[in-house]
Amino acid sequence: MKRGVFVVILLIVFLLPAVSATISLTGPSEVQYNIGEQIEISGYIQETEDLSGQLQLSLLCSSKTYKLQATNIDISAGERVLFSQLNIPTLTASSSMQGMCRIKGDILVNNAVTETASSSSFQITNDLEGSFTLDQSQAQLGDTITLAGSITDLDGKPLEGTAEIYFVYKEDEYLMDFVTVQNGAFSYSHTFVANSAGSYKVNIIARDSLGNEEDFNNIESFTILDDLQVNIDTNAQVFSPGDVINVFGDVKTVLQDYVSTATVEISLDESTQSTSLADSKFTQDIFIPATIKSGQHTITIEVEDNYGNAGVSSLSIEVEAKATSIENSISATVLNPKEELTVGVSLYDQAGDLMEDYVYLEVYDSTNKRITETQIASEESITYIIPQFAPPGEWMLKSYYLNEETQEEQVTASNSLTINEIQELDIQLHNNLLYITNIGNVKYTDDVEINVEGVDQNYLISRTKNLGVNETIIIDLEKELPSGTYTVSLPTGFNTAEPTPLTIENGKQIVALSWPYAIVAALFVVALAYLVYGRIRTKKKGKEKELSPAERPAQKTKAPQKIRLYDPKREPAKGKKVSLTFEDKQHSLEDFKQRTLEEIKRTEEKIQKDSRRAHSFSEGKLGYVTGRNDPVEKPKVTEKPSTFSLFDD
Repeated sequence: MKRGVFVVILLIVFLLPAVSATISLTGPSEVQYNIGEQIEISGYIQETEDLSGQLQLSLLCSSKTYKLQATNIDISAGERVLFSQLNIPTLTASSSMQGMCRIKGDILVNNAVTETASSSSFQITNDLEGSFTLDQSQAQLGDTITLAGSITDLDGKPLEGTAEIYFVYKEDEYLMDFVTVQNGAFSYSHTFVANSAGSYKVNIIARDSLGNEEDFNNIESFTILDDLQVNIDTNAQVFSPGDVINVFGDVKTVLQDYVSTATVEISLDESTQSTSLADSKFTQDIFIPATIKSGQHTITIEVEDNYGNAGVSSLSIEVEAKATSIENSISATVLNPKEELTVGVSLYDQAGDLMEDYVYLEVYDSTNKRITETQIASEESITYIIPQFAPPGEWMLKSYYLNEETQEEQVTASNSLTINEIQELDIQLHNNLLYITNIGNVKYTDDVEINVEGVDQNYLISRTKNLGVNETIIIDLEKELPSGTYTVSLPTGFNTAEPTPLTIENGKQIVALSWPYAIVAALFVVALAYLVYGRIRTKKKGKEKELSPAERPAQKTKAPQKIRLYDPKREPAKGKKVSLTFEDKQHSLEDFKQRTLEEIKRTEEKIQKDSRRAHSFSEGKLGYVTGRNDPVEKPKVTEKPSTFSLFDD
């Protein structure tokens, strides 16, 4: 089977003519052709051997192939034949051939293609070219506009055909007319009437009898005006409430022609005044109301002539704001020292609208002394901190707007405040020193009492003193208390006390609650020593009497002394103290002990009565006593944005 196929292929090869030819297509000369145009085909055939066959030309456009009639060729070896020497059929573009095309040339020998060549690509189209002009781009109602045009094919050949004229207004397209295009040219004129003002665009559709057609869109645009040009001016640009404005100007047509007669209306806000033209000009005075709003205002001029053409023009002027009133807003009218007071200031102009300007703000205390002066913007707020030692009473807050030209207060506003009277103490313990400071804003007149609890005894430290504002007294507890460990109740305010440990090492050498016992112990020791010494002395004397002279130790010879023996029955000598017997001494000691114990009992009852008193707190008007263990530097008030501390003087 395979051998049979191979034999067939060899037979076909031997049967094919053995030729060697070269074909070349050098055309076409254009890259675009209109419908109806003849497409030029050029090229040549070069043979190395004798050739007898056919030249088949075809037009390939997109997916379609248009074959031309084959041309017989008989060429000798080495001969070069041009297409122009052959009887090649002509090729004319038709509407069905539109698109990208190329020409293909095949050499056929015995109906078999022996050589192929193709031309470069070109386009077959129905497009046309044109240029158009309008005699004017703007026209007044009643004017006539003229549209002229020139239309050709792509090769520049003038069009012979027709043109449809369309005017496009907004989203609508209107067919205006059909015109004849002769030798590629046409002209069209149209007169506009009332109610046809606006902006237009021009569209044209041109075509010939061969099928060439072109839509020319937005080739021109024009505007039909029904208004007049109004020029307006004033004698100034910035005015104050109550001023007079002089408004003047002129009126012309779009073509800058004068307008002989027209009505003129001049409006400012909702006020309108009428006047008339004189030589195409006008002038009018307008009064600015005293309560007019500040800012930009528009003056509008409306003009209408006898033909229905109308014109509107406007001009902006600036009306200055005139400060008329101030309004203060305060967060509170009754305050304590160290509280915050937020103040807002609003400045209003002649129309009652807020002004964007600056206002001065002053604060006066109860002695009419100015505490601070600040400049803030209208509609802003500022926060003051009432001084700790602010004098109580009625304070005043004053705001005013300063006229820059006269430097006088143009408008003012004031509010009164009440600063409460505060009696308050700050009690601190540091290094066994008790610091008591009046941190109120008036004299502190109450008694100050501090409770100190010991292991066996309690103490009450009391001071009676009128403390001035910011005045401090210092109590050295080492001079008030004996050495020992204690708990000091420091008032912290709001009926509470903070127990604070205290150690006194070098305290006052005093007897507190145990002094009666110390006295009794001392007396008891003295009495006991006296009794013991007396008995020992009596025993020694008795022993000395019992010794014989021989038994006594040898003694140094002393000078003879007179010895007076004690006789209890003898009257005591004048100025001499009577010696008591042991029984008398014991009776006296028992009597002393009894009286001492009674005195101790009375003292204990008094102390128990005092100890039943509650922890002492000193509360003043609208205030309380505060304290802490170790005094630290009082934190300074940190100023926040728009927060100011009114300084104490």
